[in-house]
Amino acid sequence: MAELLFAGDLVIHTSLTDDAETEDGSYDFAPMFGDAAELVASADYATCCLEAVLTGTPPWTGYPLFNLPDEIAYSLAEVGFDLVNTASNHAVDGRQAGITRTLDVLDAAGLDHVGTYRSQEERDENSGILVREINGISVAFLDFTYGTNAIPVDGFEYAVNVYNHDYMTTLVDVNYDMLDADMAAARALETDVIAVTVHWGAEYLTGPTQYQVSLADYFFAQGADLVIGGHPHVPEPMELRTVTDENGEERTGFLVYCLGNLLSGQDKPYTDLTAAVSIELTKDPYTGETAITAAEYTPMVMVDLYDYGITSQPWRFRLWDLRRAISDYESGDDRGVMTQGMYNSFLKDLEDCERIFGSLEFPTEGEQTA
Repeated sequence: MAELLFAGDLVIHTSLTDDAETEDGSYDFAPMFGDAAELVASADYATCCLEAVLTGTPPWTGYPLFNLPDEIAYSLAEVGFDLVNTASNHAVDGRQAGITRTLDVLDAAGLDHVGTYRSQEERDENSGILVREINGISVAFLDFTYGTNAIPVDGFEYAVNVYNHDYMTTLVDVNYDMLDADMAAARALETDVIAVTVHWGAEYLTGPTQYQVSLADYFFAQGADLVIGGHPHVPEPMELRTVTDENGEERTGFLVYCLGNLLSGQDKPYTDLTAAVSIELTKDPYTGETAITAAEYTPMVMVDLYDYGITSQPWRFRLWDLRRAISDYESGDDRGVMTQGMYNSFLKDLEDCERIFGSLEFPTEGEQTA
């Protein structure tokens, strides 16, 4: 059995970088993960998406060009992340050199990565697919983005898995030739599970667009077992679905259109809400077939103390498990900062998360193989 954990997008605005700065001028982002750290550390393999580059040269910037200190990579490793998805609309914020150096730093921190590449040879290896064996279960990881914020990749197209032909303009012409080839390569690897992470959708929309729906259907038809979305900055629905392959056999797949921001300094509605999704995979020792045997999510909120008028604490941002924070407060533990107003806000946040993400009704009889 293996437990995979999927977390959302790291959108590190300058307010977070400022909060992460220590007295000696270095940076430590690990404390910001708060309650999420325990979830990440307990998983057998944990992933998130980095929407930034690590150029090594300050100033450290947020939107529109995210450039972070190297410590973000080491903080991710310290928290317990294993894989960083790097194909996003901010993958080319540091141009080609930024892609290369970002991957070098992730390597130095001991983190796996997928979605961007330093050379054509690196992209050609396994068609850019990362394969990992986790507790005896092999998983193929693929990562794609809709575009690069109109920054061209002319001459180094191999460097980013961009799935649109018209990534510089209208973002509607899907490059199915590339996707077909990559998904065929994933199937040919004959791993137990195929996991696709994808940057897609409309920002700040809490429901999927039609092209997200169509592309999700495509990935499942092409053999994906897990499809994990990001980019809109807000929660979007998730579901377990029954997938029928070309042989007429059924399997259970998992889809989330968007997990929302994992870390961010955004303050638009729902941008402080996210979830960590735990997927349990079980392999039958006799048949060798692998099944998704459990799936659950933990709703979380990015707490910004400044939003509550609290400026006296040594920290500003923390990611909290909503259910846990609510339970703590009800049992008399205010975590040193919680007020009645925060508690009331968290009740509404939890309601919003459960309404938007939806419920996961897992089959109770039999197992669907992946």
